[in-house]
Amino acid sequence: MKCPNCGGEIGRFELAPDCKHCGVNIFYSQQEKLLSQDAKRCELEFASFRILKAKFKCAFIGGPLQIMRMVAMLAAIGSIFIPFATLSAELPLFSSKVSLGAFGVYQAFSGGELPVLLSLKEYAPSLFTAFAADAALFVLIFLMGLGVFVALVLTFLNIYKSAKACCAFSAAGFALCIAAATVSLLMPKAAQGSFITASGGIGAFIVAVVFALIFVLNLLLIKKNIQPEIDPLDLERVKIRKKIKAGEITLDELPLPVLGTDGEEEEVEQNG
Repeated sequence: MKCPNCGGEIGRFELAPDCKHCGVNIFYSQQEKLLSQDAKRCELEFASFRILKAKFKCAFIGGPLQIMRMVAMLAAIGSIFIPFATLSAELPLFSSKVSLGAFGVYQAFSGGELPVLLSLKEYAPSLFTAFAADAALFVLIFLMGLGVFVALVLTFLNIYKSAKACCAFSAAGFALCIAAATVSLLMPKAAQGSFITASGGIGAFIVAVVFALIFVLNLLLIKKNIQPEIDPLDLERVKIRKKIKAGEITLDELPLPVLGTDGEEEEVEQNG
């Protein structure tokens, strides 16, 4: 065993509370060393937490642009439920209605309406083609919205790259919405001469507006180059923690506190 203060060798059967080399109390010196290590470890670990907290705040609630972007994302989720188009059939012994929206698609699959839609290929091929094209566009629009959502969630990793990804996904989503809206408007004409009634919805137009809003908000974020407010000392603490994990240095080699606060540095500079 070695003395925690001077490093001198202490025999296994030497039960004296004080070190024979330097005279310090071995128990209290050991406790002081452990407490000092805990204090240094907490200082370094909380620096990582404060950096992550600053990134989250900047990403989601750090300013009006970030808050408006969150609201726009919620609006995009809500607008996907508004029908892009609606098909309805009224026969003496049969009636069916299918809407091309998030809730309508769910009802079509859960209510067994899919065979009815597939039968349009035989009875109304033009309408089937238009509806299939609109459905494919709806799926692509949903994927673009999902891309925007994922990029928004990952904003805390890099707000600049996230904003660029949101711009790309929202621009593609806007173009797809315009195409879907055009197909929806042409669908009633494709239904002429069949027993199916088709009507275009406003869902594609509303989603297009939301995508345009998301694009503008993220473009403004890119131009303003908004960055999280991070204490430079916390960045240094994170670097030191990485060196400790890599085995380059140990906690015992560091002072306590490991790094002073900004206020302490200013005071030292003034005294100097």
